[in-house]
Amino acid sequence: MDGIININKPSGITSYGVIRVVKKIAQEKKIGHLGTLDPMATGVLPLFLGKMTKLIPFFNEGDKGYRVTAMLGGQSTTLDAEGEIEEVPIPEDCTPEKVRETLLSFLGEIEQTPPMYSAVKINGKKLYEYARKGETIERKSRKVTIHEITNIEYSAPILTFDVFCSKGTYIRTLADDVAQKLGTRAYLTALCRTKVGQFFNLENSIDLDRLEKLDEIDLLTSFVQPISIMPDWHVISAETEQMRIRIKQGNAVPVCFEKINFSPQGSDSPRSMVVDQKQRLLAVGNLEFSQDSQCNFHPMKVLF
Repeated sequence: MDGIININKPSGITSYGVIRVVKKIAQEKKIGHLGTLDPMATGVLPLFLGKMTKLIPFFNEGDKGYRVTAMLGGQSTTLDAEGEIEEVPIPEDCTPEKVRETLLSFLGEIEQTPPMYSAVKINGKKLYEYARKGETIERKSRKVTIHEITNIEYSAPILTFDVFCSKGTYIRTLADDVAQKLGTRAYLTALCRTKVGQFFNLENSIDLDRLEKLDEIDLLTSFVQPISIMPDWHVISAETEQMRIRIKQGNAVPVCFEKINFSPQGSDSPRSMVVDQKQRLLAVGNLEFSQDSQCNFHPMKVLF
């Protein structure tokens, strides 16, 4: 079964655990996602099934939004409530105003060191594999971008806020880095991913327990239409069998201008998709204009 579905992941299950459930429901072995969520975390987990996994590279760089709840005054081995926790004093001058000011100082491009309990690989092993053995490995910091921090509330020792950030940002690390700048430590008690990219959010997600009750027809109607989440791509109609055969073989095909629906949002981009008469996505690729004003479509990913 080919498709895209946005799952609202519940707490207490791994991202791969969600995939196992969906594999069973959809009878599909090949499923990919747009970023792992920790077992404790909830929220947006877009899944790409079957041939739609070929589209993941085009969505995998999207920024992400989170609703964060952190506990100040505690140091956790995992930087969340599931680790071993040790109390740490909170300075008396840690007022709501100072917490807000300190948190907002992390806006923009910052350096982060991946936590030991993460899936980053060093020397062929994931960091959490070292951490479970009590080992600490030297990690290189990486640059991430914090675009926006809003809805900040601090009632000692609980800090909550919304953050919109680049791919690869560790929210557990962000909360603890903020706390360390305040002279204490912090760990997450709750984390909800509210948004992935421009189009996947909580409002258009489906709860996992509801998904398990759907029949095949209802499951298909829960799929996200690729065209709806690719508005900056030009759309080409493939109306002849010869054109479809050439695209399926990975060959470039000439395209008539009147068969192209040019996207205003993607006016400077060659990125294009080919659809059939039922608006089903057949392929994605690039348009190329030659000196003699001819237009050709070069397929990158074929989906049929």
